[in-house]
Amino acid sequence: MQAQQLFDLKTVMTFAVSAHKQKGEDYINYGTVTNKTIVQTHLGLLEDKRAVFVDHVTEECADIAEQMIQYYKGLTFKAMGNKINDFEQKVLGLINCKLVDRRDIGVIASLPKAYFRAVKRDETDTQMRKLSTTSIHIGTLGEDVQGTINVLNCSFIQSLQCHVVNAEMSGNIVCFFTKHSADHWGETCEIKGKVKRHQTSKFHGGKETVLNYVKTVDKA
Repeated sequence: MQAQQLFDLKTVMTFAVSAHKQKGEDYINYGTVTNKTIVQTHLGLLEDKRAVFVDHVTEECADIAEQMIQYYKGLTFKAMGNKINDFEQKVLGLINCKLVDRRDIGVIASLPKAYFRAVKRDETDTQMRKLSTTSIHIGTLGEDVQGTINVLNCSFIQSLQCHVVNAEMSGNIVCFFTKHSADHWGETCEIKGKVKRHQTSKFHGGKETVLNYVKTVDKA
């Protein structure tokens, strides 16, 4: 039976951020060089060091690691309201313990991508709630509309097998479903479409306009 090995949380988290940078700001869990194996190598658990970019372990990595630790400490408040899943419960336990067992290195290795995604989601939520206080409905039902949108979020909906885009248009909130991913829309673009319906969002409580037949003006 393998003896238990414990590592300092901040150290493992720093190496996880470094691995995230080395893998092109992504989490890769397949192949010979994964985020997990990079972290393990930095910790001296693997002998072959050729695949590890030591110069990626910077002071910035340590700073981000500390930000991540503080962010995930916030899960304590979610846990109090029973709004925490099994993975988050695992992460919270590691954060509070401040030590990482060898078998949990993979969990920490996956956190940078999850963290940056969560931070972006939080920023989007803040933007949406701010816009919701002044957003009004655009056009009339069935009317053609055209204008520039600033994309706030583009998420894939597994159950519908399509993406939903939430965006700001002339200071108002619009949303639409599409087969195209975020790369197609970019951060901002010119679109045209039709007003499908007006509604009050269950998420942010503001007025939003649902569009359909949406396409970019300068793309197919």
